[in-house]
Amino acid sequence: MTVEIKETLVVRNREEWRKWLAKHHADKKEIWLVYYRKASGKTGVTYDQSVEEALCYGWIDGIRRFTPRKSKSNWSDSNVERVRRLISTRKMAAPGLAILPAEVRKKIRA
Repeated sequence: MTVEIKETLVVRNREEWRKWLAKHHADKKEIWLVYYRKASGKTGVTYDQSVEEALCYGWIDGIRRFTPRKSKSNWSDSNVERVRRLISTRKMAAPGLAILPAEVRKKIRA
């Protein structure tokens, strides 16, 4: 399956997303909504907010993209906790363990 990203949308908050949906729900077939990680410091709409507003206008979310983690990427607390759980249940694979930065390893041991 090949995915073609035709048009993206950056919104600063839930209200901007709702306004876009109100204006375009009937004349657009798709939009790629941009999300920011908390650590980026940029404001935007959350996933839950975006789905709720989309449902109000008869829309729903679709594809989620996964990519290899970059060596300098920030680790959210929720992902550190996920990794801690995956290690404790022996589900974490060698490639995942190999890319854990020292600071994440410290948090997991704490």
